[in-house]
Amino acid sequence: GLFYFAGHGFESSDNLNYLMSVEVRSSLNETMAKRKSLCLNDVMSSMKEANSHTNILLVDACRNNPFRGWDRNTASGLGAVNAPSGTIAFFAASPGQTASENAGQRNGLFTQELLKQLRQPNLELISMFKNTARAVKGKNTRQTPYQAGFITDDFYFKRTDTPTPAPPTKPVVDLEPVAMVSIAEGSFLMGSNKSDYEKPIHRVTLSSFRMAKYETTVAEFERFVEATEYKTEAEKGEGSYTINAGLTIPSSGLQYGDAKTQSGVNWRCDAYGKIRPRSEYNHPVMHVSWNDAVAYCEWLTLKTGRTYRLPTEAEWEYAARGGQQSRGTIYAGSNDFKEVGWIADKTQRTGTRAVGQTKPNELGLHDMSWNVSEWCSDFFEKGYYAISPGSNPTGPPATDYKWRIVRGGSIGGNTNDPHSARVASRSFLQPDAGSYSVGFRVVSVP
Repeated sequence: GLFYFAGHGFESSDNLNYLMSVEVRSSLNETMAKRKSLCLNDVMSSMKEANSHTNILLVDACRNNPFRGWDRNTASGLGAVNAPSGTIAFFAASPGQTASENAGQRNGLFTQELLKQLRQPNLELISMFKNTARAVKGKNTRQTPYQAGFITDDFYFKRTDTPTPAPPTKPVVDLEPVAMVSIAEGSFLMGSNKSDYEKPIHRVTLSSFRMAKYETTVAEFERFVEATEYKTEAEKGEGSYTINAGLTIPSSGLQYGDAKTQSGVNWRCDAYGKIRPRSEYNHPVMHVSWNDAVAYCEWLTLKTGRTYRLPTEAEWEYAARGGQQSRGTIYAGSNDFKEVGWIADKTQRTGTRAVGQTKPNELGLHDMSWNVSEWCSDFFEKGYYAISPGSNPTGPPATDYKWRIVRGGSIGGNTNDPHSARVASRSFLQPDAGSYSVGFRVVSVP
């Protein structure tokens, strides 16, 4: 038997879990809410009584308590679930967590990622859920899908008895491991007084994580595209921001107003919209949106079995400052920008260089103050620093202002006063936009 539900749920005062109908309002008391809801135990009992060999429940429900005004001891939404033998239940979030509604999308984040796995042939049920959980956590670190119960036999939604793989149309490229740097847990002062966007300075404590030593290269992104036939948003839309080839670089540096959207430009191109020679595939990839970068992380997670994602803004700044080995420099690894990046002036065309050509910072991370700026996972909100949690902040919740954080210096700002290359500098961009000055690097959790 198969049961699917998307919506809200709650645990009653007698420790039973209920799935709410659309008629339930927060103004109702518990008794009335129970009458208009479906008891999860009744669902599992009915499935058990039907003598199905295997029963599967998929519940995309917020597990936070939607009725915090009720006079009861528990503050959770759905409580722990004891599934009968032969029944397995998958929930979008663990007790006490909020399942992302995935604003602007047709389905919640859990259902969106689950559907991707359901389409995969010969994927066993438990593996399907693990893949879904990794993808969900890669996009929302505050949401961990939850499993209850077990089944003894393997189960496949889409079983192909005699799979015949199609011959590869291109040479198979072995995936080389990403060079990562381990970053120890610790506290640091985040922000600065240089800009209103960077205020106030506040203390943040982070758990340990691992960060890519280099920015994701064109070659690495190409492997992803070849393996998945992925089309970037620049390829599906109107292209990406490029530098006007005839532009004289002003003393204040290049600004987005100095750039233009150029049709046909994508991840294979340089800052001027020209197709890169393969000799430049060791340069950082650009013209990729936040959504493209997240898709790359999801693929890398499935390919390697380790969860990869974009760094949070706090993780990025902590790493750029050198973590617990920080010397308090203005830029990532130096107070002299010329040690960590190249200056562009009116006589010099600006452009990226191969990753790892500049002096690394205290942790051995390269190019965090130049080459390309880097996507972070957080939404942008100007006043967020004033209300940011002190431990492992992940940014403000989604609002109508759906810009994403971009951090680090880039070829668009490498002038004699590279203000944007400072470790505290913040910027932001639409998540579906690509640019000549924005790329990304990945992080993973030990």
